[in-house]
Amino acid sequence: MTIHNPKPNKTVGILLWLLTDAILLNLAMVLAQVMRYTTTISYEFFDIYFRIAPAMTIIGLILFAAFGLYRTMWQYASVEDLFRIAVATLSVSIATLIFSLFANHFVKPENLFRLHRMVYLLFWLTSMLLVGLSRLTYRILKTKETISLFHRRKDNVRRNMIVGAGWLGASVVHEMQRGHYGSCMPVIVVDDDKARTGSRLSGVPVVRGSGNILKLASDYDIDDIIIAISTPHNDLQPVIDKCLATGCHVRRVSPVLDVGSDHGGAGDLRELNISDLLGRPEEQLDMTQVAAFVRDKTVLITGGGGSIGGELCRTLLPLEPKRIVLYDISENYMYDLFADLQLYYHRSLKDRLILCVGSVCDPKRLNEVFDEYQPEIVLHAAAHKHVPLMEDCPSQAVKNNVFGTNQTALAAIAHHVQRFVLISTDKAVNPTNIMGATKRLAEMIIEARNVEASTVFTAVRFGNVLGSHGSVVPLFEQQIRAGGPLTLTHPDIIRYFMTIPEAASLVLQSASIAKGGEIFVLDMGRPVKIRELAERMIQLYAPHHSPPIEIVYTGLRPGEKLYEELLLAGEGVTKTEKEKIFVAQPEVVDLSRLDAVLLELQRCIDENGDMRACLHRLVPTFKEPEAVNAAVASTEAKLAAGA
Repeated sequence: MTIHNPKPNKTVGILLWLLTDAILLNLAMVLAQVMRYTTTISYEFFDIYFRIAPAMTIIGLILFAAFGLYRTMWQYASVEDLFRIAVATLSVSIATLIFSLFANHFVKPENLFRLHRMVYLLFWLTSMLLVGLSRLTYRILKTKETISLFHRRKDNVRRNMIVGAGWLGASVVHEMQRGHYGSCMPVIVVDDDKARTGSRLSGVPVVRGSGNILKLASDYDIDDIIIAISTPHNDLQPVIDKCLATGCHVRRVSPVLDVGSDHGGAGDLRELNISDLLGRPEEQLDMTQVAAFVRDKTVLITGGGGSIGGELCRTLLPLEPKRIVLYDISENYMYDLFADLQLYYHRSLKDRLILCVGSVCDPKRLNEVFDEYQPEIVLHAAAHKHVPLMEDCPSQAVKNNVFGTNQTALAAIAHHVQRFVLISTDKAVNPTNIMGATKRLAEMIIEARNVEASTVFTAVRFGNVLGSHGSVVPLFEQQIRAGGPLTLTHPDIIRYFMTIPEAASLVLQSASIAKGGEIFVLDMGRPVKIRELAERMIQLYAPHHSPPIEIVYTGLRPGEKLYEELLLAGEGVTKTEKEKIFVAQPEVVDLSRLDAVLLELQRCIDENGDMRACLHRLVPTFKEPEAVNAAVASTEAKLAAGA
């Protein structure tokens, strides 16, 4: 059997510090007397010193403990800890002086306990210096910090540029010099702050000019670049682009301290991700109101196994709903989600998360599920969303996206559901494809049903979701890792993007503040050119020193338009109580019009008619993509000619 020698426990460590401080306090008193007289110390001093030393030592150790000097992790000491040493030693000096005066009061006129007042002041200064040096020495020994005047090039060590000379950049430099980032050495720090540039950070020069990153990387023979800028809302896109253009390995450091690590300082380094490339910070929405709204309620999520449905489930579980019912025609996606969540929630998940297989087009199955679980909130995410596939199967898109939405809405009304939230898309705005047209009809169903029932109906409209099933981003990454080529439909295509957590948060926010009939829209920032996104992804994911990856343009797919919109003409937006959420003012749709629309769609399905022509008649804003894209190209050509 192997016996491991345990580390000294906490009690032993405290006892060692007590012994060290007792010695240092007594040494400080002797040194104070030496500095006071600068001659041979008289016997009279030692007579007095030996009388007050026991009380001084005990007082000192008690006050040091009171100020927390024995609870501090000195290898991570800060300026605040040094200030506490100064105050603690000052308190010891004052307390020792008070003790001397008090004790001497009882032996007057003899002086058996009181030293010269200057000695007590010098005692404070020397004890502060000695105690502070002891902690500094411990930190250096514990963290193995090295102090060097010159940082020479070393073989087999990767040379790093740190972008940002603030507290986060300083932490990265210190941690790297201690060896906590492996075989790396900081060579140069880049910052645009004039007050910082021209100085040195732990011996590493700080230079100004983030615009010169490409030249600096070449001049200093840089291998890796670490972006260490802690400002959360800072637009880092220009910096990231310049760093990627160097061909160096680029990483970011989290501004959140890794308190669970073996060392203090900066957080973990991470690779750049797609959110960094988009240059759009992920919106963190306040979920306090949502938590109060869903607590102890039953929430039913249609399409619960999909990307959005799964994220809704993950977001809801910590908010303590009574239970979540997932309803999806695909048992595989739901099973995978349940298995993933079970790793975190274990046995308690079985009663909190219910899996129900079924189609939104099956009214009998819908009513069975509504009868059994009596949901108070319905989040309707079930839909056919793949644009080219729906161009080939328009009747299936209508059945699922239109009639499926209507059947689910009717079940919600019949079972007195409190809130019903439709998850819509920006493709419903001036649609150029079957999928967009059917989602616009789904919005009209929500607007009409909201008028007739006590159930509050609302819709949420947003753009492309990063990482969702069918998203372009995973496809690009796969093509890049395979060596290319990277396929893109058109060089000028533009899209809005958001993350899956943002989408889920927006849906839940909307459910909590809806009053009925609204279409909620998220402030999604500026749209992104897919060509630029593809180029940045090549810079990020392409292996270094590999052959260039080509971008091949394949032409717009059926139903695809060059740009997406978030609002119909005349809708307009108004602010809500939530900073990043707005409300579009949709047209009023009465039930008679809705019934007529549904009747004509059903007749077209039954008679195997031309569904595309039927949708054009029923959705006035539905246009063919060729006409819309031609108009956009013509406008851009005129603007370019004018420029």
